[in-house]
Amino acid sequence: MPALIFLGPPGTYSHQAAFDVFGDSVHYVAKQTIAGVVESLSSELPFGIIPQENSTNGSVVETYNLLRCEFVGRDSFVRGETHLPIKHSLVVRKNVKIEDIEYVFSHEQALGQCKAFLKEILPRASLVPTDSTASAARTLLGPPSDNFDPFKSAAICSTVVTSLFPGLEVLHTGIQDGESNMTRFYIVSYGVDVQVPWQTPPIHQKRALIRLLPDTDSVSWDFSRAIKALKIPISRIDRRPSPYSSTFHDIYFLEVFAEGGKESDVTWCDCVNQAVERLRQAGLESTVLGIW
Repeated sequence: MPALIFLGPPGTYSHQAAFDVFGDSVHYVAKQTIAGVVESLSSELPFGIIPQENSTNGSVVETYNLLRCEFVGRDSFVRGETHLPIKHSLVVRKNVKIEDIEYVFSHEQALGQCKAFLKEILPRASLVPTDSTASAARTLLGPPSDNFDPFKSAAICSTVVTSLFPGLEVLHTGIQDGESNMTRFYIVSYGVDVQVPWQTPPIHQKRALIRLLPDTDSVSWDFSRAIKALKIPISRIDRRPSPYSSTFHDIYFLEVFAEGGKESDVTWCDCVNQAVERLRQAGLESTVLGIW
């Protein structure tokens, strides 16, 4: 049975999203950070799942920082995606009341997705970022110390943690901003040829992710060059600062898709590779990070 790495501990939304897609077809291995997931991919740990974007709080910065790394697109690749509706809860140790709470622990994405609730209900509470939502819940079970009082603390996480970590209870459910709160996850693999053991078919077929490093000798550049050379529809563009060039130069991430209804003898993989070659001929350093 192949292994799949996720942002742990068990009970995170990454864990839930992975189980919805893979069920019992994989062995689950938890890592403490998103970076730990991607950097641990190997022939022994061939698959992983990482959060890419939230509909309320936007792109996951840690994920895009990792996508800048040279080993992504060389050793590891994006192989698909899945979406998970996110419903956050405010969780505490048993018998802790809302008026007792002075600190709220959670992953920074979850904290950002519950701003309205926190502003209205806990406006004076200090927000404490953690590696994951489940680790925030587990923190509440720790012993009191000079810097931490579990009886004045709460976590934002999934209600499932109350069954994983006895001693916790839910004070409020559905505390996320807006009625629709969705997180999109990338499925990643070590190597591009390993077969992904889907139990639930992946959504949004015929997409690809391309990393684009523009000219480094100019602060400004004409992005239309990339669009003209690509000749494939672009569904989204993200960017992060480039660690490989001078100040205020960025790396761009272009997610592209195949136009529906078009018949062609060229495979989607060939179509993407040809587009990347056109970018290179236009003087734009490009790498395919994933095709699905």
